[in-house]
Amino acid sequence: MDWLGIGVFILSLGFAGLVLILIPVMKKLAETLGHTADTVETLNKSVGEVTGEATVILYNANETLVDVNDKISKFNPLFDIIHDTGKSAHHLTSTMVRYTSGKAKTAQAGTDFIDRNNLEGILRGAAFIYYLRQAKKEYDQQHKPV
Repeated sequence: MDWLGIGVFILSLGFAGLVLILIPVMKKLAETLGHTADTVETLNKSVGEVTGEATVILYNANETLVDVNDKISKFNPLFDIIHDTGKSAHHLTSTMVRYTSGKAKTAQAGTDFIDRNNLEGILRGAAFIYYLRQAKKEYDQQHKPV
């Protein structure tokens, strides 16, 4: 044998030893890859289940929103009525303010006239006479001959 043949023989023995050492490592690697495949398969099933549940939840949420929107739309006429009532009340109070402010000006003018002409005594006397007449009417009605 020449040196080249001896070198090739030593290399082949080293390669055979390396293969013998790597066999258990390769078995462990194959086992780990098998477990990894099982885990990925389980994960795919879990993701499928979660996706199905999420789809059901989203469907229910959409149905609930549609129901809420439908019920709120039924309240819209009520809100319109309340709005119209508020506008009407505002219009009525504005009209009353204009009316009473005009009457207040007239009353103030009458009060000023009475103050200028010193007619308070006459008005008080007229009010007293009116009171006496009303009291007499009530007394006569209570003591009517039967």
